[in-house]
Amino acid sequence: MKIAEVGTGTGHRPSPRIRYLPRQFPPEQLWTSNVKLRLMDSLRDPPEALHGKYDVVHLRMWASNLRTKDVKLVIRSVSKLLKPGGYIQWEEANLLNQDVRSVAGKDFEAQVNKLFVSAGIDYSWVTHLPFSLASCGMTIIEHKERQFSSGLIQIGTNTYLMALREILAGIKRTGSCTDHALLQTCEKGLDELVASRADGLVYNWGPVSLLAQKFCSARI
Repeated sequence: MKIAEVGTGTGHRPSPRIRYLPRQFPPEQLWTSNVKLRLMDSLRDPPEALHGKYDVVHLRMWASNLRTKDVKLVIRSVSKLLKPGGYIQWEEANLLNQDVRSVAGKDFEAQVNKLFVSAGIDYSWVTHLPFSLASCGMTIIEHKERQFSSGLIQIGTNTYLMALREILAGIKRTGSCTDHALLQTCEKGLDELVASRADGLVYNWGPVSLLAQKFCSARI
């Protein structure tokens, strides 16, 4: 079975070694026979040499890196990697269907959702992902939305709060939100949530998992 990992974070493993390596690809004649190096853009068609080569394409956690208008571009691109009958496995974070269990958390959630709207960030594409896959010729085999199990709630909360800090920093850096008072309110609220993590804070995104299949007759 051949699996293509697209945006799953597995590419981070070589990162610590980057500073010891040249800033460009080595000459092709020095590559080993099992290594191919190339730049790829998930919003464009993959190289023709990769069309129909994979049994599974695995995507994970694109919520903050993908805009609604680009969702079908990614689906069509990765679908071309699949063999007929191949599968797309997609794990995602639904930031509009969360597990928040405190008054402070719910207050922050309401404020940060206003901030996202003000900054032009739309996470609703995750909710509509099954329909987007179906409209691109995929058949939905399984679609699950759930909450984290009790053993994962704390690490999920810690991870999400750190991710939200990065999201707010990005909004501030790009100037995409002109409501500076709202941004400051969200930054202060997030700091307070981070400080209260040891008190049993629960602030989790909604985990989403999808499995979709490409058939021979699928038109993409």
